[in-house]
Amino acid sequence: MRLIVVNDVSEALGGATKVALQCIEAGVAAEFDCAVLVGDDGAGIRSRFPGVKVEALGERPLRDGVSFPNLFDRNFNLRAYRALRRLLETRSDATVVHVHGWSQILSPSIFHALARSKAKVIVTAHDFFLSCPNGAYVHYGKGEVCTEKPLSAGCLVSACDKRNHLHKLWRFARAMTQTAAGEAFWSRVGVILAHEGMEPYLSEGPLRNFLTLRTPSTPLTQSAVEAWKNSRPMFLGRMSVEKGVRTLAEALNVTGKAATLIGRGPLLKEIQRALPHCHVPGWLDDDEVAAVASRARYFFMPSRMPEPYGLVAAEALMCGIPVIASSNALIATEIEQHQAGLVFESGNARSLADIMALMESDALVRHLSRGAFAYGKNVAPSRDEWRQQIVDIYSGRLKFVTRDKLKETMGRPARQEFEMAGRI
Repeated sequence: MRLIVVNDVSEALGGATKVALQCIEAGVAAEFDCAVLVGDDGAGIRSRFPGVKVEALGERPLRDGVSFPNLFDRNFNLRAYRALRRLLETRSDATVVHVHGWSQILSPSIFHALARSKAKVIVTAHDFFLSCPNGAYVHYGKGEVCTEKPLSAGCLVSACDKRNHLHKLWRFARAMTQTAAGEAFWSRVGVILAHEGMEPYLSEGPLRNFLTLRTPSTPLTQSAVEAWKNSRPMFLGRMSVEKGVRTLAEALNVTGKAATLIGRGPLLKEIQRALPHCHVPGWLDDDEVAAVASRARYFFMPSRMPEPYGLVAAEALMCGIPVIASSNALIATEIEQHQAGLVFESGNARSLADIMALMESDALVRHLSRGAFAYGKNVAPSRDEWRQQIVDIYSGRLKFVTRDKLKETMGRPARQEFEMAGRI
């Protein structure tokens, strides 16, 4: 079997790339003939997998700055199209192509290349770019979840973009280019969901085949955290509007609570200015993050978007750190049900401040910490389980479920869902 993994970048600075690297690792371990298409220079792949063929474009992601040519090549990147066509020239009928990120460099052109191939195509939905033009179902101007149907007239006129409406129109056009790969193509694509709650956001269009595979998680610390003995909460994630850091900053100022906020992004400088009483260092390496987590009382997940999963929240739960989650996070309900944390109203700083006041109780934090540690054992598959499941998906032993069948399994634990998927 031949496996081609497709992703915008090769350096693991985000969850999507981490999963892409794990897919390559699983393919290599299974002795597949592996190749990779990336939009950057490919250094992160070549250093880690020297025996894997890498097709690298050597381009920069949009988040590093936009140039005039990007208006065209990030809508349809001809170099990416041709590169993927080259990789597909041999044995395309015995090939599995697994797509992760494409919105920063590769563009929807890759789907047009795949539509001309007999290869089996799988896309992991790390976000909502498969359906929503801005990838988040968020109206950035209002700071609310967007309820417009993607690519409808209402979507076209909605000034939901984080930059301006002209940029939204460009995103709309790019989404149209993506859709133009054809309904016949999209109806045969298998979509891996990071969380089963993503399906309603993705099934209104031509997508038909889904399967939930939660990302394997590693605890933030090597040993369980006795959170009730600690005093300082923490945040770990991208400093951006959709991640809710402005709501978090407002709540921290209302309460005067000192916290540690780790991460990079467009709002980093703003948050550093807004929170002089907090530690906002930017990005830290894994050892430094572990040191902060070992002293954490609870973990913030203040997302303004329908957060697809929240890998770092799972990593916090696994070491017994309770999570204060936004009501927009898809994992929020199960956090509450398992008494592993508390939920506040998304975008409401006063609601968050009230929850923070409750977390001053050592007895409550002790109860939630123990609930978090117990739930963290089952919140995601182990790396070995995940590796076997992804190989089973590639080989066809684990089947995708049509969207009608998937609705019957919504809300069931991931393991039961996989067992059902394997019988269909």
